[in-house]
Amino acid sequence: MSGPTSPDEFQKQMQDFLQKQFKTFGTPGFAGAEPTGTVTQAKPEPARDDFDFSYKPRDVKTHLDRYVIKQEEAKKVLSVALCDHYNAVRQAFDGEEQGHYTKQNVMLIGPTGVGKTYLIRSIAELIGVPFVKADATKFSETGYVGGDVEDLVRDLVRQADGDVDRARYGIIYIDEIDKIASSSEQQGGRDVSGQGVQTTLLKLMEETEVPARSQHDMAGQIQAMMEGMRGGKKEGDTIN
Repeated sequence: MSGPTSPDEFQKQMQDFLQKQFKTFGTPGFAGAEPTGTVTQAKPEPARDDFDFSYKPRDVKTHLDRYVIKQEEAKKVLSVALCDHYNAVRQAFDGEEQGHYTKQNVMLIGPTGVGKTYLIRSIAELIGVPFVKADATKFSETGYVGGDVEDLVRDLVRQADGDVDRARYGIIYIDEIDKIASSSEQQGGRDVSGQGVQTTLLKLMEETEVPARSQHDMAGQIQAMMEGMRGGKKEGDTIN
């Protein structure tokens, strides 16, 4: 009678089995599957002192003036908020005292076509951080059909080429957020794309830990299980 299966042997058996089962569908994360661009393996963690933010509000405003006409008030507010936030991030990386700083969120209000998205995208390109844009109306509560709000953070990791640390100071832009306002007159039923999404978004805006793998990502969960058997929980399993 053979002895217990080692983690390496178990991983190889699982990979062989899953390769046969899912190769046709190109499921990411397993040998033989066609590459889809989905991040399945953690990359080496970069040195944290690589992040260097030295812009002043006037520098950011000057940059935005080159690309966006008018919108003076929005450009000023964004420039100050950006510098406040990323100077706090830089100080945290440098080990400096943070005091009572609270992460800022900015709401841009205006009709379609005035440059709201372009302003944020231009800022992300200036400072070189990952940028993700999403439509709030596409989300639903976790467990229901529809997009999961937490997937926004996972999308940042993909935009950062799997670099979790870089993704932590990326920018998430949510469009059409006014469309998910719940109606106080709604009668009966569960508002899975309104109140529930608002609650999850608020947690994300304040501060929360997001699992690097979705609970609905079977391939990712199996891979996490095998990684755990090999060496315990890996750093970067959650994203702040």
